[in-house]
Amino acid sequence: MRLIPTAAMCCIAVGSALCQRAPGPAYEDVANIPVSPEIRADRMVTFRLFAPKASEVVLMGSPGILEFTKKPLPLERNEKGVWSLTIGPLPPGFYTYGYAIDGGLRMPDPSNPYQEQRRWGNTSAFIVPGSEKATIEVRRVPHGTVSVNFYDSTNLNAERMVYVYTPPGYETNKKKYPVLYLLHGNGQIEASWTWTGRANVIMDNLLAEGKIQPMVVVMPFGHTVREIKQATVVAPAAPGADAGVIEKEFLTAVKPLVESKYRVFTDRKHRAIAGLSMGAAQSLSIGLHNLDQFSYIAAFSGGGNRAEWEKTDSALLNQKLKVLWLGCGNEDFAYAGVKGMDDLLTKKHVKHIWNESGGGHSWPNWQTYLTKYAQLLFRD
Repeated sequence: MRLIPTAAMCCIAVGSALCQRAPGPAYEDVANIPVSPEIRADRMVTFRLFAPKASEVVLMGSPGILEFTKKPLPLERNEKGVWSLTIGPLPPGFYTYGYAIDGGLRMPDPSNPYQEQRRWGNTSAFIVPGSEKATIEVRRVPHGTVSVNFYDSTNLNAERMVYVYTPPGYETNKKKYPVLYLLHGNGQIEASWTWTGRANVIMDNLLAEGKIQPMVVVMPFGHTVREIKQATVVAPAAPGADAGVIEKEFLTAVKPLVESKYRVFTDRKHRAIAGLSMGAAQSLSIGLHNLDQFSYIAAFSGGGNRAEWEKTDSALLNQKLKVLWLGCGNEDFAYAGVKGMDDLLTKKHVKHIWNESGGGHSWPNWQTYLTKYAQLLFRD
């Protein structure tokens, strides 16, 4: 029998000291990674950061956390250089947060692998569980598929991506499905509705409960460029030009890609659009300009161009739209604008659904709004 020397045998032969990895710098030492966030059963949450040379660390929260803390809160340093802060009990739900170190820009928690990707830098995320699993939490149910589609945009002279959710069973049947186009907010990306908003998890759970119709969900990129600050100076676009470019990209690139690659119905009664914040304005604009292509429109925490809706015939809107849905939190900075749209539609006798909630401009609201809106789609 031939004996193959192993790494362990070599260590014995040459001496164990030679086989021990030399200690690296503190920033490469996994032993310095504290548990963060630590979410206890009583919904108290502790944040920790190893930063022995920092002089100040501040917890920067999303509106969800800020509704609880009221303001950014400082962490305290121990003798080992670990900064920590405990808050709570937090209501069950989804939260994002980050740290500002020595007055710098907010950064994600290096201990937490769960992050929201944003154009201006990532931020960390976590879920505080409740007594029962929420719609945004993964359950043991049939799961759909999220695919990333790359395409070459001739409109924008760039490679772009579209995330597409297909429901459980799509790959094993030949059925056609209705389609929901789901748009993200300012600073977010095409991955935001899945990686952060957990749209695919929401759809899986609602399908398992029999609360929605199976549908394809399409999540495109809503900005013209990916970089916030470009290396070369670019002349500012005329007001509204960016929205026009995105609408053209949606109609001439994204929608044709989806309808050529996926088994989706191409008539208006099987097509819906919705978005959050910036995406809310985009969905209202694209939907209004293309009433011959959409039967469902929703805006989450964002208003549209009220002047355009003012001059559109109410009877036409009522005839074309099966569902027109608006939602906003009463602590949201966008509340006045969205409520103004609700008031205008009410004044014009346009049939619509107004969903006022608590809370601010944050994912917990948008996840709830998607959950409610999706249950109204494609019912006939």
